[in-house]
Amino acid sequence: MSSLIVEICKVEDIIKHPNADRLSIVRVKLWNCIVGLDQYKIGDLVVFIPPDCIIPQNLIEEHKLEYLKHDGRTRTVKLRGAISQGLILDLPEGKKWKEGEDASEFLNIKKWEPPEPKFYVQTKKTSKKKINPFFDKYTDIENVKNYPDVFTEDDTVVITEKIHGCNARYANLEISISGNQPILDKVALWVKKYILKKTHEFVYGSHNVQITFHSNRNSFYGEDVWGEIAKRYDFANKIPEGYIVYGEIYGEGIQDLTYGMKGTDIVIFDVKKDGEYLSWNDVVFFCGKRGWRTVPELYIGKYSADTLKRCTVGKSILCPTQIREGCVVKTWPEENDISIGRKILKSVSEEYYLRKDGTEYK
Repeated sequence: MSSLIVEICKVEDIIKHPNADRLSIVRVKLWNCIVGLDQYKIGDLVVFIPPDCIIPQNLIEEHKLEYLKHDGRTRTVKLRGAISQGLILDLPEGKKWKEGEDASEFLNIKKWEPPEPKFYVQTKKTSKKKINPFFDKYTDIENVKNYPDVFTEDDTVVITEKIHGCNARYANLEISISGNQPILDKVALWVKKYILKKTHEFVYGSHNVQITFHSNRNSFYGEDVWGEIAKRYDFANKIPEGYIVYGEIYGEGIQDLTYGMKGTDIVIFDVKKDGEYLSWNDVVFFCGKRGWRTVPELYIGKYSADTLKRCTVGKSILCPTQIREGCVVKTWPEENDISIGRKILKSVSEEYYLRKDGTEYK
């Protein structure tokens, strides 16, 4: 899930709503939002609140946003046949605002967080004192609509399908002994590292959590979706020292999009070696050598907005009868950008946003 961005934006374009005389469609960055006719003009500064934000009650009442009274969550909706994403508000009084400023704290707007799924609640989380400090979380991927100028036509990119599942990470990392660990754990790790000469340990977990596993060989993996996948693909033995493998577990019981499956599976979307992400061709080679599938590749070549738009929509490569969540675009080879760090963004399809009874577990 991307970070909370409630930005002061400039109105870049306005068109008349094709099916409503009293409505207009305003564009800020790459977002389209439906507003009242003649409510704004091109060049105006406004507050843009993207989908999946929680609006506080005082703003709902102040701006007469009755449709948000139920849960306060901004969404993607279709009004009279046109897509509207998020919410546009006038600049709040109380300070002089500049384009690009973040208004989330000033307006007390929060990021909507999905509830934990049932399969997640039952997992055994590792104590903070026992977490391996080298077990990096995956990059938080921002929406391309917030950063329309990050990629240019000079960039060579790889675009892959974004799979709707739950994030997973598996690693073979150096054993770390720190001062805040319980004394018995420090002794056990010291013996393991310096007497038994086992310098690395296998760890696994979700996006945010390292999951506890048993050291007993007969119960090494926990009774959870992450552990079951690790056992099936022998990650503990096949991941080399210093590597972290990032994937998406999908299928029955994971999210509302099941890809026509009975049971679950995983596709790998990134690999880290000694703290650095591998380029896509190295990820494909690394996984192919071990019999692991990568996320479906949609395009490799020079970047264009039209190509990204084309890759965002349609049916899933994994299941031709199911909608595609969207896609992820990143430079090939890896590059960084001053505004977002690692040069990687996501593009989500409108059909995915508009589906009913959708789940958004991380």
